[in-house]
Amino acid sequence: MASINKKRILLVLITFLFLIACLVARLIWLQIVMAPKYSLAVKNQTTSKIVLKPQRGIIYDANGNILATNVSGGDVYAAPKNIKHPDKIANQLYSLLGMKKDSLYKLLNNKNSEWTVLKKNVPLDNINKIKKLNLVGIYTEDTSIRSYPDDNLLSQTLGFTGTDGNGLYGLEYSFDKYLKGIPGLEIANTDEVGHVIGLPEKLYKPEKGDDLVLTVDSVIQGYAETAIEKAYETYSPANGITAIVMNPKTGDILAMANIPDFNPNEPNKVSSLDTWSNPAVSYLYEPGSVFKVVTASAALEESLVTPNEQFYDPGYYIVSGHRINSWTKLGNIDFSQAVAMSSDTVFMKIIVERLKLNTLYKYINAFGFGSLTGIQLPGEASGMIIPEKNVHPVDLASMSFGQGIAVTPLQMIDAFSAVINGGYLMKPNIVKEIKSGDEVIKEFKPQVIRQVISQDTSNTMKELLKKVVDEGTGTACQIPGFSVGGKSGTTENYSPGKYTASFAAFAPVDDPQVAVLVVIRNPTKNGHMGGEIAAPVVKDILSNTLRYLMIKK
Repeated sequence: MASINKKRILLVLITFLFLIACLVARLIWLQIVMAPKYSLAVKNQTTSKIVLKPQRGIIYDANGNILATNVSGGDVYAAPKNIKHPDKIANQLYSLLGMKKDSLYKLLNNKNSEWTVLKKNVPLDNINKIKKLNLVGIYTEDTSIRSYPDDNLLSQTLGFTGTDGNGLYGLEYSFDKYLKGIPGLEIANTDEVGHVIGLPEKLYKPEKGDDLVLTVDSVIQGYAETAIEKAYETYSPANGITAIVMNPKTGDILAMANIPDFNPNEPNKVSSLDTWSNPAVSYLYEPGSVFKVVTASAALEESLVTPNEQFYDPGYYIVSGHRINSWTKLGNIDFSQAVAMSSDTVFMKIIVERLKLNTLYKYINAFGFGSLTGIQLPGEASGMIIPEKNVHPVDLASMSFGQGIAVTPLQMIDAFSAVINGGYLMKPNIVKEIKSGDEVIKEFKPQVIRQVISQDTSNTMKELLKKVVDEGTGTACQIPGFSVGGKSGTTENYSPGKYTASFAAFAPVDDPQVAVLVVIRNPTKNGHMGGEIAAPVVKDILSNTLRYLMIKK
């Protein structure tokens, strides 16, 4: 009996020791072998990777004035499941968030949502007011907001950013990869709604975006915008006005103005989304007689005409049995007078009978029409040119005075500058350099595309264009004390009574420093001729710019 009991006790002891061994083995398995896996699982439940937004690069004008920068603000979020009185909170927040009360209430009352974005890019003053309310279930995150200190100034050129901080239009879009910077990363413990607890485990700081320095001068931009605003009130153009100021020697854009425009701080407050686009580089129009600077240059360069050659202008020209009327009848004139008074008849005769199709197209292409200029702006149009094989004699005659060809304002002023700068077509440029801190990482220097006409032809053209302003169709652009050259253009659009009026000018004649083009699209009152309504606007911009730059008379 005692022997049996001993055996039973031994069996129980062995079983007990076995169970203890299993328990120890299990603890060893959990605490040593599986510890890294369970530790990682817990860490993943309580650790968040938080992307840190970088500061976007600053955009400066040519003189270091800030055109686009960043200001402090914040994003506002909600945890609807933690909100007990959504109606009261909606009433407290809707005005601070700039939201409709009903829309805000629906977000706050959605108990199926654990986390929702209420509004991004909220001004700092409102963020501080929200913080002081200390509302349960409402959270804020400090961030930066893109800001344009001068509101509408240069709006279509600068563009704007979206709520995520990425560039959407203009330079903000085309240089986004430089401006946006490199995001940082914070790895930290967080609570159930994502708020950081304690110090971060790892922190990779964001890198600020690169800065842009433009060729645009804010003062000259202001002159251009003020001038076209006055013209907009005077002439009420149905499709707005564009003005471009260029250094004809370098291709640098000193000003690029459009009206209607918008405030990039509030880009959605526009009557039409088309207002965001930049007509200076995207709008196509028939340049009218301003295009005669191209056809006159071609004829002179090919030695097909001289300034003093005599012509008779009966007020029309017959080509292939079609009579094309000129805008005026001038009688006996020489070629310089034909340029000054913008004789369609003389230009049709020279182009159709002397220059002819192949040579004209050689110069059209050489002056850059039908091709992108390559300016650093999105949305640029290349223009429209009838394929050479499809051009009939009537088309050729019309092209001599700028009809039957569609160009952008930028293409036109670039070609105009080539005519007066010695014959060199320059690549238009609106960004001077990209900087990282004080270091210039990329510079955009003046770039010659090609020489289109000779220096002699350019000199002759300058004198012919001076005569336009002195005694021709451009007398409204005369500036006391300065020698000015220019060319007017008026095109009747395909709807009766609708016109495009334009004028291009430069000064001083002997050493061109500034070129200006103004295009007025479909004026509805107080005139429609380029020399009548566009020339005074150019004079306003040009005279102010010459004095500001202290260019000698």
